[in-house]
Amino acid sequence: MGAFRTEWDTEANPRYDVWTTTNGGEVIPGILTPFIATYYSDMEHRSLTTLMGAYPSGRRIKHFKPPVGNFFGITAGRLTLNVGYSVAAMSCLDPDIAAAMAGQFMAGSSDALRLLVTAPADEVAAARAIAHEQREAAEAESRAIQEMLYEERLGTQAADDRVLPLKKAWKRFHDLRPLSIDTFNRHLVVSTAAGEKQVVLAGVIAAGGGDPNTIVGLCSGLGEVESSKPALALYKLAAVARTHASVRKVVEAGDATAVLQALSAPPDKGWQAFADEFDEFIFRYGFRVQGEADPSVPDWGDDPTFVVSQVKSMMALKASESPAAQVKKAAATRVALERSVRKSLAPSMREAFDGALAEAQRFTAMRELTKAVWVLSTRRLRPPLLATADGLVAAGLLKTADDMLYCTYSEVDAMVKGKGAAPAAATLAQRRKRRTQAADYVLPDSWVGDPKPTRRKKVADNAGAAGTELTGLGVSAGSATGPARIILNTEAAFARDIEPGDVLVAPFTDTPWTPLFVPAGAVVVETGGMLSHAATVAREFGIPCVVLVHDATRIIHEGDIVAVDGAAGTVTIVRRA
Repeated sequence: MGAFRTEWDTEANPRYDVWTTTNGGEVIPGILTPFIATYYSDMEHRSLTTLMGAYPSGRRIKHFKPPVGNFFGITAGRLTLNVGYSVAAMSCLDPDIAAAMAGQFMAGSSDALRLLVTAPADEVAAARAIAHEQREAAEAESRAIQEMLYEERLGTQAADDRVLPLKKAWKRFHDLRPLSIDTFNRHLVVSTAAGEKQVVLAGVIAAGGGDPNTIVGLCSGLGEVESSKPALALYKLAAVARTHASVRKVVEAGDATAVLQALSAPPDKGWQAFADEFDEFIFRYGFRVQGEADPSVPDWGDDPTFVVSQVKSMMALKASESPAAQVKKAAATRVALERSVRKSLAPSMREAFDGALAEAQRFTAMRELTKAVWVLSTRRLRPPLLATADGLVAAGLLKTADDMLYCTYSEVDAMVKGKGAAPAAATLAQRRKRRTQAADYVLPDSWVGDPKPTRRKKVADNAGAAGTELTGLGVSAGSATGPARIILNTEAAFARDIEPGDVLVAPFTDTPWTPLFVPAGAVVVETGGMLSHAATVAREFGIPCVVLVHDATRIIHEGDIVAVDGAAGTVTIVRRA
């Protein structure tokens, strides 16, 4: 019997064959549906050929059409990232920086160095000039698109798209796609710049006799980066709820239905004030959700239950524990580190340090902005996508709207255009079953060639006795000890409050999890990497965080007292619950 696969897995890339799972889970966590998997396969081919085609040296990168994965792959149903492709693409701008970035930030990178691209110096110089122009324009362009998309959210466009007939809905879906691809490419440009600038900063520090590992702390605590803003706004929302007794009582009771009913028809002035602030929050941040890059997933605007749960958690925080206070404290720590590192360097290197530091910090913060704008543009695809599913049901091609997610992108396209029939009911049932089975398999952190998914091993009841030390990758320094709170997904967060000082233990996190970080004393995650967005936000709040702690949610039990060392990358079970 061969290795476990799903029907919608991508095929092996014949050239770029070094893969990792470390950051893929934050883009779209869990097991993808056939439709989303195959849609992303098509999208990434279109986006990458456009992006790399802009660079003279980038034309030396070979792109393969679906079902072969280039930068994104689907392996055992999960989204995975191609380190080999990434290293090759980065080397089109600077081979030395590409090699350094791979070694610093990417699992499996040593195997990918053979894929560095060798191009004539004039081609590389021309590519660098184009990349510089893209990077310098990225922030202004992103903010302009963000403003346009927020203005659109004030109107009825989404509601209009939601009720389009089948063919018009499918056309609208594709009319919206170019902006999603454009913002995705801009995010890749800025992400590459952020990694490059951090490598340059590390080089300057090392040349001046300092510790290059300090770049993590130097690029943390930058202030109100885009992905920390929802948590800051939630605390403001909680402050309004705390002010009005009628609101406070219902929110503290934890009855989300009662809160949402009162929001829909505010019974008094207190509730009206809370409803106004709540509406503003949903307008600004309602596009967020776990798995937000998947337009088939309902966001906070569709289902605000998670928001209600976090208002309750924020209400329990002291002013000294607020997101703003944590951001301020993290910023003070960063400023102190800047002074210390600068002082430790040879005087001749301090001016270079100042310039490299400013650039690294600028692009690290900008990376969070471009991610948010990409997600905001991608969420526009949801209304016409839902309308397409409804249209397929109305046309008698599918039994339920959910069936569309178990069709491939090309099958949906063929059905809409009258060029193909729906998959047989047995096929849809088999795909549902296969998706469920995929959750029982795990992938290595990195691999070369074809992966070998293995069945998830059972964890013995006595695994992880008191004193057991689990190891991972420390991505946010500091240490904390507290009771473990096992949160398997954000939907589960409503049923289990995160109290101040708790240690959040999760299988994966993405940016919308970050409100859960605020009350937590530390965060432990089974997946992730140094440049993951969740790690970035943990550093913004100054919270110790360790990722790549395998089976953490199964070895650590609810209520266990655990000690987290974000610098050493260790998690120790101090006492069993």
